[in-house]
Amino acid sequence: MASSIDLHPPIHWGQTSSTVSLRIGLTDVKYPKVEINQDSIKFQATGCSGSRGEQLYSFEIELYEKVDAKASSYKINDREISVSLQKKKNDNNSNVWPRLTKASAKLPWLKADFDRMTFSEDDSDNEQKKSMFNKNFNEDMYKSLRQDPRKARTKGFLDHRTNWLLFYNLFQFIAYFWVFTRLTMHLITRGNLKNGYKVVENPIKLCQTLAILETIHPLIGFTKGDYLVPFFQFLFRNLILFVVINFNRQIQTSPIVPCLLFVWSFVEMFRYPYYGIRLLNKENRAITWFRYTFWIVLYPLGAFIEGLIIYKSLDHYRSQGYFSITLPNRANFAFNFVLFLQIYLVLMPFGSLKQSPKPIALLVYFRSSPYDATHVESTQKDIAY
Repeated sequence: MASSIDLHPPIHWGQTSSTVSLRIGLTDVKYPKVEINQDSIKFQATGCSGSRGEQLYSFEIELYEKVDAKASSYKINDREISVSLQKKKNDNNSNVWPRLTKASAKLPWLKADFDRMTFSEDDSDNEQKKSMFNKNFNEDMYKSLRQDPRKARTKGFLDHRTNWLLFYNLFQFIAYFWVFTRLTMHLITRGNLKNGYKVVENPIKLCQTLAILETIHPLIGFTKGDYLVPFFQFLFRNLILFVVINFNRQIQTSPIVPCLLFVWSFVEMFRYPYYGIRLLNKENRAITWFRYTFWIVLYPLGAFIEGLIIYKSLDHYRSQGYFSITLPNRANFAFNFVLFLQIYLVLMPFGSLKQSPKPIALLVYFRSSPYDATHVESTQKDIAY
């Protein structure tokens, strides 16, 4: 067993009588390299683990017994990387591995996932499971089992962190769904989107204010991943909403603002349910596909509309002088808000290109099956659009 890099991702492993499963705890995975051989597995990727931020992680494990490399597979999603290894049949009837590694050395970044230690299809056959554990697992594994907090957790009840995140995602979904519905009804009854902003002004401001929690959650350990990406999303969206639009009554009556809110709300109606389902360790292929497919079109469309709103507001802020500071003053400091918006407009396309779908991701989207977003998740930042 060897590794060329000192940083190892946290790994939880489990097994059945025919398979071995690994959960690699990395988020925002980029450039993954997974090599599964019959007697080893090699891994290298850039990702986030805990509070470390984005780092390069790798490991190489020499397996306890041989596996069928062709029948083995892996999948990358938002929260982790799942690896499934197919055991090769041997003379041992139980076919249970006492450990994952060939060597008996204990690795701090490798832990047993006892929730995934199942050896019988019949859940009532507890005596068989118990005898297998007694025969194949040593005392250290029993201690880990007794200390595993997930074992002590009562099934059917969720922890406070998960309950809060479920409530937050449900609230945001309902709020954005309400915004989308109100704008749709306004369009149907009026025949246009003029003055549509006033119809949903308060709820959209509430949603965007609460989005600061998506920066706080990773900081306090409620969610994994980087806090900077959601922070800049929160900052720039609220610059558009609370400053550029809020202090320009002329742009508020324009149909272009409701168009932007249509884009925001439509995207979030799939993003928040996707997060809620992931919190429950479930998967919905339709929501996953919609969440990652609409993003391709709506991200550049939203960025374009934001830029158009800023451009149309330049004359207003130039004439009114809002947020600009002129000399002379006591602080001997000057700030031209119009110039700031112009610089923002120039830099905006570069920021959009940096976080927009890469060509390889677009190829995966259109060439993969309708519900296969696994490889796309490994190439994309989890951003608001």
